[in-house]
Amino acid sequence: MKKIYSNAKICQGGKCFDGALVTENGFIAEVLRGTEVLPEGEIKDLKGAYITPVFVDTHIHGFGGHGTDLFDAEEMLLMSEALAKEGVGAFLPTIYPNVPEIMLKNIKAVVPLIGKEKGAKIIGLHLEGPFISPKKLGVMKPEAAAKPDINLMKALYDAAEGKISAMTLAPEREGIEEIVDFCLSHNILPQAGHTDASYKEMLKAAEMGVRHATHLFNAMRGIGHREPGAAGAAVLTDKFSFEIIADGVHVCPEIVRMVMRLKKPEDFVLVTDALSPAGTKGGKANGEEVILEGGVFRRVSDGVVAGSALTMLKGFENLSKWGLGAGGAAMAASENPARLHKLDFGLLKSGARAYFNIIDNNFKLLETVM
Repeated sequence: MKKIYSNAKICQGGKCFDGALVTENGFIAEVLRGTEVLPEGEIKDLKGAYITPVFVDTHIHGFGGHGTDLFDAEEMLLMSEALAKEGVGAFLPTIYPNVPEIMLKNIKAVVPLIGKEKGAKIIGLHLEGPFISPKKLGVMKPEAAAKPDINLMKALYDAAEGKISAMTLAPEREGIEEIVDFCLSHNILPQAGHTDASYKEMLKAAEMGVRHATHLFNAMRGIGHREPGAAGAAVLTDKFSFEIIADGVHVCPEIVRMVMRLKKPEDFVLVTDALSPAGTKGGKANGEEVILEGGVFRRVSDGVVAGSALTMLKGFENLSKWGLGAGGAAMAASENPARLHKLDFGLLKSGARAYFNIIDNNFKLLETVM
């Protein structure tokens, strides 16, 4: 039987319009606009709530006390179930950079249960390094920044059983071309991040095939009035899409609004970059004690920002209010990452899988359909 979600605001292609969504046998049968006649079936009146595709988080270390840094495949199942309750339909468990033996151990611990999850789907791994700049570590350990080494790249790929979907790297590092070529030939999205690349080096990276930036502005050379830097290349040219941590702390709302004036909605990819304790008051993240303070996690030892506590739902709300609107925010949270990773969902259209969120006008998640 068809199920009709009526009286909704449908978020599709960067816009929201009044209409209804018709599903049948797990797929979207029709997307109706305005006052089009509803077909026969079970009708659910959404009373003006938004329908968005499920969220796709392509950069996340953990949630709800579960994470990739705990060296336990069971953690991925628990993280999957916890994320599904937050409207996330798919995610890339993100592995911290580390010395090779630890990074390989971590990858091997995470991989076995991919495909067995019951909640949000794991669509591959995101390796945040190890070929990053020692000058832009953020809170990463100095020993985590490895020199580009194709043999290590192949070892990481083999440890992941080929299930790497994205890799953050510093495109200015000597020998990185071979790593980028490997990524492109193995369906891995290369991302410029933790980078001290200059503006010109970023343009060279784009020519190599690096067309996406990791957490824009964070852990990368910023915009200077004489040297636009890596961030400037991402913002001032049409060569890059980019991740944005929309918690208002990692990047302030005013800067996000500036970027909205310069970039297309298609370029925004909302990520949380959340740590394992996200959804709690604190705990351990990447081996260090952290506490929630001012909307982010800070290291207990020195008060330095250790990472994000953001959820995709809150990021969706923030981007909506900061100027993208619900339609543009849905693109950033769902459509754009789904397109980058060639998913068969993430867009509300006939024939797509019926994976979507119902969110009220106060940005409360009412239901996730999967």
